Amino acid sequence: MTLETIRMVADLILPPGGLLVLLAFGLLMWLFRLRKFAAFCILLGTVLMYFASTPYIARQLLDPLQYQYEVLKEIPADAQAIVVLSGGRLPIAREYDNLDIVKASTLERLRYASRLAKITELPILLVGGSVNGERQSEAVLMKHALETDFGVQVKWLEEEGRTTLENVKFAKEILNENSISKFLLVTHAYHMPRAVWSFNHFGLNPTPAPTVFYKRNTNIAERRDYIPQASALARTKLALHERIGNLWYQYIED
Repeated sequence: MTLETIRMVADLILPPGGLLVLLAFGLLMWLFRLRKFAAFCILLGTVLMYFASTPYIARQLLDPLQYQYEVLKEIPADAQAIVVLSGGRLPIAREYDNLDIVKASTLERLRYASRLAKITELPILLVGGSVNGERQSEAVLMKHALETDFGVQVKWLEEEGRTTLENVKFAKEILNENSISKFLLVTHAYHMPRAVWSFNHFGLNPTPAPTVFYKRNTNIAERRDYIPQASALARTKLALHERIGNLWYQYIED
């Protein structure tokens, strides 16, 4: 099964795709006069869509992931580098002469990496390939953003990997070539468990430096936690994607 096929299947399973498929299947069964089964599918799809879209459920799914590793409070004295994982690209950005640029999630990671780099003066390894065969890798786009927008120089690029596991496999070669065994790992808090597992899988032991913790806005009434929101649905999808990714890496990729 190709990577593109896997991604398409994931889109059909994860919300909202999977829930819409369930609703469509229920409507189809209604046309075939399987009314009770159709009603069950439609009701189930509607209920799941509601819960998946509430901030409360999104937080319950994300919190066990994003709080596995604490905020980096003290930088180890023996740290030798900073490794930053890509979070995707924004293709054909019109305001940037129709060139690809890093998307917001990648920019969030770069922002924190730049802060760490300015504090520690450690060299940086940017990790991200061309997932869909693009001319420029995500690592190259990250390098441009980090050096141009944040004024931080980049030492190494990993441009071959298309998944987190592949990224780590090729990043290990660069780290070994430069005799680096102690390094800070920057990625989103919710992605950190899968990232750390991947590094451990290849015999590496990074110091987690998570960024972007999704917390409840205490200035908003608690009852709004149960009102469906598009942002909550997106976070539910993130959490489910990470959980499925963890299972895939541990039981299928091996």
